[in-house]
Amino acid sequence: MNIPSTPRTDLPYLRRRVKPGTAKPAPAQAPIRAAAAPAPASTPSPSLSLRSPAAAAPAPVSAPSPSLSLRQPATVPAATPATPTATQGGAPRPSGLVLGGAAPDSSTSPRAKKLAAQREKARREDHEVALLFEAPGIRDIFELNLADRVLRLSALESSVGTLLVGGSTAVAWEDVRHVTGGQSVDGHKAGTAVMTSGNRELVGYHGRDALVSLRHVRELRRAIFINRSSSAMGVRLYSGESVALPPAADGTQMVLLLHRIGNVLELRAEPIPHDWSDLQIWQEFDFSMTHRAPTTAYGR
Repeated sequence: MNIPSTPRTDLPYLRRRVKPGTAKPAPAQAPIRAAAAPAPASTPSPSLSLRSPAAAAPAPVSAPSPSLSLRQPATVPAATPATPTATQGGAPRPSGLVLGGAAPDSSTSPRAKKLAAQREKARREDHEVALLFEAPGIRDIFELNLADRVLRLSALESSVGTLLVGGSTAVAWEDVRHVTGGQSVDGHKAGTAVMTSGNRELVGYHGRDALVSLRHVRELRRAIFINRSSSAMGVRLYSGESVALPPAADGTQMVLLLHRIGNVLELRAEPIPHDWSDLQIWQEFDFSMTHRAPTTAYGR
């Protein structure tokens, strides 16, 4: 144990045992003045302090630590968007990845010309339909006869599904390019068949029923259905709506004329003599069969 040679007697809490006779009186110290110079700031102790810390000067911003922070980030002013560079045509060039379908079509591109032509055609068709007289729909009448000879389908009924004509014995068709053909229920064909983009006949027989593909109805101009049997002929839509035509009676038969006007189909019942042949009926309604020239005729 180290015993100081001059132990301090002014500190009563020191309880060091000093041998008698070795203690020396401590020199007198000057009283502590209130105006003494402030002691230098000491390093803060790591002990817990309940006092509110004094406002300190803002510390310099340090690099963000990679640890997780739950504090709300400070509001950062929005960056001014960069001005897109202009292309040679004067239109702004979009930044980032641009797909071909998202790029605006030029008014001179083939696709834009095709779309403009389709819109103009649709406007003309709507104008043609607006000029038509009022006609009943397929839900308004049950039979096309000499009293009720015409009905008109809606634009939706004229373009959805397949129009089925049952009980007919022969059919003839004409498309918008005036390609004409005919077919009987027994399989005999004349003229030229009209094939759609789905490799399906626009008008033709499937079994004993004649079918009209309404998905490609804009390629159809008109069609005529002949019934030489003793039973009635019926028309049915994809929605289930139907209408009938009576069989031949008193030397008169009813043929069904299907005609497209604009974007709607019109069904007409036309009376003709019962003893007319298919060729006479075709000539009466101006159906002239077209024939495709053989490949050797082109000199290839």
